[in-house]
Amino acid sequence: MMPVFVASLKKHAVGMAVVFFLIAATVAAVALLRSSLFEAHARIHIPEIKIGESQEKQAEEGTSSPPSPAAAEQKALTLQTAIEILRGNVLAEQVMTTIGITQLFPDLEQNTQGEDELLSHALATFQQQLTVIPIQETRIIKITFQHPEAAMAARVVETLLQLFQKEYKKFQSHEEALQNEQLLLSRQEMHQAARTLSMFQQRHQLLLVGEAPDKITEQYDKMTTLLSTEQENLHEHLSQLKDLEEQFAETLKSENSEQVLQEEFNEERKDLIRLKLYEQELREKYGEGGSGDQLIANVRLQIASLKKLLYSTASVPEAEQREVETVAEQLVLAKIASRKQQEKTELVQRRIRQLENKLQSTTEQGDILGELRQQAEATRKRYATLVQQLETEQNFRKRSEQIRVIEKPVLPPTPIKPRKESALLLALASGLIASLLYGMLQMPRKGASTP
Repeated sequence: MMPVFVASLKKHAVGMAVVFFLIAATVAAVALLRSSLFEAHARIHIPEIKIGESQEKQAEEGTSSPPSPAAAEQKALTLQTAIEILRGNVLAEQVMTTIGITQLFPDLEQNTQGEDELLSHALATFQQQLTVIPIQETRIIKITFQHPEAAMAARVVETLLQLFQKEYKKFQSHEEALQNEQLLLSRQEMHQAARTLSMFQQRHQLLLVGEAPDKITEQYDKMTTLLSTEQENLHEHLSQLKDLEEQFAETLKSENSEQVLQEEFNEERKDLIRLKLYEQELREKYGEGGSGDQLIANVRLQIASLKKLLYSTASVPEAEQREVETVAEQLVLAKIASRKQQEKTELVQRRIRQLENKLQSTTEQGDILGELRQQAEATRKRYATLVQQLETEQNFRKRSEQIRVIEKPVLPPTPIKPRKESALLLALASGLIASLLYGMLQMPRKGASTP
């Protein structure tokens, strides 16, 4: 049978050769004349977002514990989130907006009407040409994009990576935002403590201008000594005044034994001293030859009238009236001196009370100033510690949450479609199969006409 089949093939070799070349040429032309398609790809590693401080400490100490179901779920969620972002229309629209839809898909502008339809067709085409594949049991994602232009395919993948890193940060932990808010509050607290301390220091310095606590204490000691001296002087004046009052009462006393008349006489005697004091005050106030001369004259008339009444009531001889008058003048001068000494003593006492209050206020404000300085220093140290802590955590987070690009997109050297080797092999296989079928179909037809 085989010799007959081989002999038949030899008889139809020309036809089979013609069929072979026709089919092979047609398939090769169709395969090679198709538009070229380039593919750019990249690989990225998605980090594991830390769950809490305990994992960070374990990582620093080199210890580990079995991951909890929540932690494993969180890790899977972060990887799935990255994949969904890469496959989503939001990122695709951002890429096309950055590059330009008309530059990316120039043929779509001719076949669409309106921006919405153009964007819809562009998104569909972009998703068809984009492939996002996670590598099993790893956190590596392979991203590929196909385009008729090699440079555009590489540019799309590179732009996609840049925009993806920005979008992925939005879905990461909000711990950094909370820490920044905590840092802001701590800085405000530090500035507030510094402002309070500065304002209090200014008030404290104004209070102590030219009067340091040591000087106030020195003044207080001097005033205390002066008060002791003035009180002794006042005591002497009062003692002298008392003696003169007794002497005046002894030189000018009523001889009437009735109690009522005696009391009236004593009051009139006191009135005489009061009028003399009033005259002395008017003289000190207005002087001689001034506007108070008339008032002084009236007082003197009252004094003369009252003296005449007292002398007659007490039956004081004219020879002794001069002595009574002298004692009265001394009594008036003693009262004036005692009053001035009393005012001077009270002035020293007021000054001592002022110094006591100022010294107490200075001491209290000094204590408050010390507390405010401690608070300001404590807030400054807390802020510095917090800044150092946050810098350490941010550096760790940058290292642990940074998306690492394992393989960057490069300009594809050759297209993936069409490929010459594959096209030629397909053409040869198609021509060979077609020629064999032609030979097999010709065998029965010739055999039936042979006797």
